[in-house]
Amino acid sequence: PPLAGRPRVPVWLFRQAGRHLPEYAEYKARVGKNFLELLRDPEDVAEVTLQPLRRYSVDAAILFSDILVIPEALGLRVEMPGGRGIQVPQPLQTPSDIATLSAEAWANARTFVERRLCHVLAAVRAILRRMKEDGFGDRPLIGFSAAPWTLLFYMVGGSSTKNCAEGERWLDEHPEASTQLLGLL
Repeated sequence: PPLAGRPRVPVWLFRQAGRHLPEYAEYKARVGKNFLELLRDPEDVAEVTLQPLRRYSVDAAILFSDILVIPEALGLRVEMPGGRGIQVPQPLQTPSDIATLSAEAWANARTFVERRLCHVLAAVRAILRRMKEDGFGDRPLIGFSAAPWTLLFYMVGGSSTKNCAEGERWLDEHPEASTQLLGLL
C-alpha cells in the first residue's frame, strides 16, 4: 500500500488534480473536446483521472468529474464558456420550473442514476480497470459530490458568482419549493 511504513500527510490536489498538467492540455487538444465533452466519455474520464497517478507519487486517484453532472442529468443545460467557469445558463426561475426536471428522478432515483448518469458509473468501472492494468490497483479512487445545498444554489443562481444571493432568495421566497428540490437532490 502507498502509505505502508511511511508517515505522510494525504494531500488533496484540487478536485480535478490533472487539469493543471501539460498532458491534460495535450490530451484535450488531441481529442478535440472541451471539459464538458470529456466528462461525457468514460474513457476520457479514465485517462484524465489516471494522469496525476502517472506523474506524481500520490496515494489515490481523484475522479475527473464535476458537481454539475447532476443538474445536467436532471435536464438543466450546463455550459463552460471560456474563462467564466461552469454555468447553468437557464437556471430555475420559479417553483413551477421544478416540474421541468426529469420526472424519472422523482419517480425512482436508482433508475434515474442508472440511466442518466450511466456515463459516470461506466467511467468509474473504466478507471478501476485501468488503474489495475497500469499498476495502480492498490490505490483508492476518490469521488466527490456537492451537498444538495450547493447544487440548489447553482440550479437557481446559474453560476458561482450569482448563486449565493439567488439561493438565499429562493430559500426566503420559496421555502416549500426549496425543501422539495433539496429532497430530490
